[in-house]
Amino acid sequence: MTVTMTSSMRRVGAICWKSWSTPSPVCQNISRWRHSLEPMRTERSGGPIVRYRDLLLTHMLGATCVVWSVALTPAEAQGQLEIPSVDVARGRLGPAAYPRMAMDPQGGTIQFDAPPERIVSLHANTDEYLYGVVPPERIVGVSSSAYDEEFSRLPELIAPYDPGIATDAASILALEPDLVIGTLSSSPEVVFELQTAGIPVFRLDTLVTRLDQVAENITVLGYITGRDELARQARERFEGEIADIAIQCAAPHPEVRIFGHSMTGFSYGDQTLFHDVVRLIGGINVAAEGGLHTYERIEREDVMAWNPEWVFTWALPGEESEELQRWMEDPHLGLTSAARREHIVVSDGRDTRRLSPFITTRARTMADAVCAAGG
Repeated sequence: MTVTMTSSMRRVGAICWKSWSTPSPVCQNISRWRHSLEPMRTERSGGPIVRYRDLLLTHMLGATCVVWSVALTPAEAQGQLEIPSVDVARGRLGPAAYPRMAMDPQGGTIQFDAPPERIVSLHANTDEYLYGVVPPERIVGVSSSAYDEEFSRLPELIAPYDPGIATDAASILALEPDLVIGTLSSSPEVVFELQTAGIPVFRLDTLVTRLDQVAENITVLGYITGRDELARQARERFEGEIADIAIQCAAPHPEVRIFGHSMTGFSYGDQTLFHDVVRLIGGINVAAEGGLHTYERIEREDVMAWNPEWVFTWALPGEESEELQRWMEDPHLGLTSAARREHIVVSDGRDTRRLSPFITTRARTMADAVCAAGG
């Protein structure tokens, strides 16, 4: 496998597109666009609702005109691009034919002559993405979370294949990978050591804030792993589930006030995937309405003041009843409309903590509660 890697230190945001009639990509500053495939950072909640039929249409049009959001260096913004074709968001993908090349969101570039056969994942989210796209026997390393039965749904799936645990550069190199999939939070030191050893590393942006970005990541992984058809099928399943949920919640119902919570005291602002799920089912994210943007710690008094009509939280397997009792008996949380109406849903934490295609399980749980109840 031929490997070429570069890294960008300074980046500016841009939206670029290319069609059959344009010999080279056309780029414009991202600030000129209200909607993009990369989330806009706003200071107010209640951003534009994602229209999922438009997502499918955009995907269908990809053969003639592809649109993506990418981090460009100043030089690249002037048209000095090393990769000849671009495909999807948060990265640059080259042509379908080999040799293939791709640039990750942090500017690292890989080039490969054939589909990788020994793939290592460094994060719980990338574990889940990969097992939906890549034959399990080709995944030789995973994060420690993949074996944690209280944390992951993967232990039963991966057991027959016994992938190694990727903890540091030495353990990863011992697995002899020809591709490593990390995230934007992966240790720079580990990434540098792997690249120095000639191992291609692609850092996937898993801190997504919209469901269509999950779909795009599936396509990205299909390209760089050479499993395009499996990725197409996985994306089709994911988008189909999201479309089904949208249809389920399409009937008019009150715009209910929803609060998402974790056992560790955090909630979800307007720049989180949970916020997009709330919009999908036609609700109001009260934490975003209250000024939260990302994943932020909140106090019980805040929840009482926001007075949600539905609460979705999670617990470790087997501890769901204790978590529900805690809510009902708390002097602040028990005063909310959700508690009085017994609209507190405690899910298995393995189904609620992911920023991966596994988010459909939580979305379905929320839709079944809110939409089936008519609000």
